Amino acid sequence: MNTSPIKCHRLSRFYGEVQGLSELTVQAGPGVVGLLGPNGSGKTTFMRLLCGLIHPSRGSVEICGSAVGPGNRELLRKVGYAPGEDVHFENEKALDFLAFLSALGGDSPTAARKRGEEALAKVDLADRGQHQIKTLSKGMRQRIKVAQALLFSPEILLLDEPLNGMDPVSRKALLDLVLEHGNSGGTVLLASHVLHEIETVTDQVVLLHHGRLLAEGKLSDIRSLIDQKPRRLTLKSQNPREIVTALLNENLITSVEFKSDNQLAVETKEIQPLLRYLQNIGKKGGIDQLELSDQNLESVFELLVGSKA
Repeated sequence: MNTSPIKCHRLSRFYGEVQGLSELTVQAGPGVVGLLGPNGSGKTTFMRLLCGLIHPSRGSVEICGSAVGPGNRELLRKVGYAPGEDVHFENEKALDFLAFLSALGGDSPTAARKRGEEALAKVDLADRGQHQIKTLSKGMRQRIKVAQALLFSPEILLLDEPLNGMDPVSRKALLDLVLEHGNSGGTVLLASHVLHEIETVTDQVVLLHHGRLLAEGKLSDIRSLIDQKPRRLTLKSQNPREIVTALLNENLITSVEFKSDNQLAVETKEIQPLLRYLQNIGKKGGIDQLELSDQNLESVFELLVGSKA
């Protein structure tokens, strides 16, 4: 008997004549599953279908053995969704925002506040509950969205590009949380366009391209087909030249480009050692923001699309 908590069959969603998702048949979970694809591939549409925010044009979708549909409120409490776009009330304090969402779910004011405090603690923002959301950094705002997804201790977490804009330390903390949820019997569908982010937490992936399933299974099997290419990483720091000097001295980068006074882009063939080194710098407050653009993902799609042509 198949026990995958996420199942869809010939799932399609159209926006007028525009195809958002087409004939998707896939099963995912339990554990951590990477949802990979470039912008416009259908990742967000798929997640919105899974949590009932939009409805299929045709096909079916099941969560934990039950069909997702209007009125199935108890089923949807099993799903926590962190969208890619900001959905905050900017002028609200972080704790008030989460308590409000909890109250909408049926909690009393006291229970709602307690649930909000617990969610903030899970994403290491317990000390930011009384701060207005608009005053928080990009990385903290991302963590608020994850806290929102965790409010009702769901079995399934749907995280849409949650690592965008996070500093190295916050990134590692969130990935640890993802692993913990997956290893404890839950399911995490982690959307990303960066291969490395997925590789650190799972080898199981679903690849979407133009709204269609391109491949699924072990990422290691797919990646073994791709020749190694340099990876590009962009970071912001108040001391970018000092960081570049250190990286060159450690032979961790092959090229560097200064984009502004506090932003630079580097390329490396040794991504893991570089990230470990930058994480140590981040712990000392030396890095404000880190973005990893992975050209190998483009190579994967070029290879797979070409093989299906």
